Amino acid sequence: MSRLRHPAKPLILLLAFAGLAAALSGCVYFKAQSLSLSQPGGIGSVRVHFVFCTEPEVEKATCEPPEENTEVQLLLGIAVPPGSVAPTTITASPASGGTPIVFTRNDEVATELAASSGNLEQVAKEAEEEIEGTQAWPPAGLQGVGYLSDAVRETDGLTQEWTVDADFGLPTAAGGGAFAGPFATALAGGERVVSPSQSASRPVRCFRFKEPPQESEAFCAGTSQRREIGTSDLRIAAPAVANVFVGGQVPVAFGVSFASSAPTPAAIAYTATSTLKGAKVAAASNGKVTVTVPKNAKPGTYEVTLTGTAQVPNGASSSAVAKIKVTKPKIKLGAVKLNKAKGTATLSVKVPSAGTLTATGKGIVKAKKKAKKAKKLTITIKAKGATKAKLEESGKAKVKAKISFKPSSGIAVKKTKSITLKQS
Repeated sequence: MSRLRHPAKPLILLLAFAGLAAALSGCVYFKAQSLSLSQPGGIGSVRVHFVFCTEPEVEKATCEPPEENTEVQLLLGIAVPPGSVAPTTITASPASGGTPIVFTRNDEVATELAASSGNLEQVAKEAEEEIEGTQAWPPAGLQGVGYLSDAVRETDGLTQEWTVDADFGLPTAAGGGAFAGPFATALAGGERVVSPSQSASRPVRCFRFKEPPQESEAFCAGTSQRREIGTSDLRIAAPAVANVFVGGQVPVAFGVSFASSAPTPAAIAYTATSTLKGAKVAAASNGKVTVTVPKNAKPGTYEVTLTGTAQVPNGASSSAVAKIKVTKPKIKLGAVKLNKAKGTATLSVKVPSAGTLTATGKGIVKAKKKAKKAKKLTITIKAKGATKAKLEESGKAKVKAKISFKPSSGIAVKKTKSITLKQS
């Protein structure tokens, strides 16, 4: 079949005597109906599956053994939606023994397959031939990804087939959201000879179907098979750091985006975990995670992970990691202002959040102040009982005020302030 890879006659004679179908027999042959798409994990990557060989029997749409021992390199093009995450390498597994073929990502291959197939499509139109593999690649709306194989040894009389299962990550929708699908693909391929004078590391160049082919060129075909599948996608985004007090509870609002064009989208189960030992973590389907911090937690920064898993066998997952900063509430006692006419004092206290400030102690009236946010409060210290009598009799009385602040969520913090009340 090597005579078809590198015909010595000009293209016009090739078309006249061999036909486009025969010319295309010099390329990678994708077995009929072997291309399929699946989403094994229910969400996430799409698997592109197909079977190919290097020597086709075009009329029977099958593979045949080569007629000589030849070393070749294979060019592979897989068209996918723009922004898809392509694997760096693809391994083709032999159908029955033999050596696997490793394909490595190669941008030259994608460029050359596109250029060559565009010319091939035009030639086919001019020749009024309708043959699979003569359509331009990649099809409109898709992005071409190219791969170049290691050197492959074709053995005279030995029919060989290889199977490919390549996983492509879904593109990210605008704004970082989930990809709604569907996922489409199309194959293209080519082949070139490797010899002492034609190194496997030489630049990739496909025959353009306009001039007689050069020995260094690959013989390339256009779009061979096309498929499309409805997909489901889940994206989770982490929010900014959330602050919480020891013993408190904090909502961590992850962003959740789910989109699907699948006939029956997989159900998603959400779970949440934290690196904070002893924390209670609960997840909701809207992405809101609630973390309850233990009262004995050490201040620090901890991770909170939300994971969504497709409810299918070996279901795929999507996750994101947020952070919470755990601190102990602190209050700052400020200046004391005496009211000698009333025999009272006001104490300024800076509180860190919403909550309740309380002043208690022996000989003083219990006082409370509420805060809706972090701010400076003033609380009144007023004598009672024997302390009040002493104040009225001697004009002064010393009290020890116990100042406590209980955040709306978290443990209380306490401080003591000695104050000498005066009355005149």
